[in-house]
Amino acid sequence: MTLKLVAAGGTFAGSALLGLVLGIWLAGRTNQPLWVLGGIFAGLALGGWSAFRMLVQELR
Repeated sequence: MTLKLVAAGGTFAGSALLGLVLGIWLAGRTNQPLWVLGGIFAGLALGGWSAFRMLVQELR
């Protein structure tokens, strides 16, 4: 159980970090700083959803 919990947390953190990095990259390419916010929120949403699914499967 604890390994699955660590994996879910890592997935969440990794997705948020990847979204942030992509947002920073897009903001630099387009000179639109809102890409940073969009990237972090997209990463948080996708990472949260993925972590939630992993935890629900573990509880079954």
